[in-house]
Amino acid sequence: AAEAEKWMGQISLEGEGLGAEDEEAGKNMLEEFVGFIKERKTVALDELAARFGLRTQEAITRVQTLEADGRLSGVMDDRGKFIYISPAEMEAVAAFIKQRGRVPIAELAARSDELIDLEARTAAADGAAAQDLFGDDDAAPAAAASA
Repeated sequence: AAEAEKWMGQISLEGEGLGAEDEEAGKNMLEEFVGFIKERKTVALDELAARFGLRTQEAITRVQTLEADGRLSGVMDDRGKFIYISPAEMEAVAAFIKQRGRVPIAELAARSDELIDLEARTAAADGAAAQDLFGDDDAAPAAAASA
């Protein structure tokens, strides 16, 4: 028994590797997670967590990590919601600011409904909606090309 205890103290489990199937399932889950946010546009973080079997804090951390990695862009509000902003919509906001010069935050907030679409949508419709946001025809193709 003393010999077994001696050996048990020297053995440690470092970690388990992921099999190819587990890794593929993880990638699919990540794509589904990102796709869900992009399609819904506005997502309550607690609902997102419940949908993917996570705690709310884990969902928040994943969204923040995806933002840092450039896979998502958006705003987390103080009511526990994440608002996805597509690259085309970011371009529309940037174009508005460049066109107007200095823009008071109140004016930008007032125009945000025109610049950022908060309705749930499919990714294919996203680029077309951003083109509709511009008032002049010259700016729309530039935004679509950068999307």
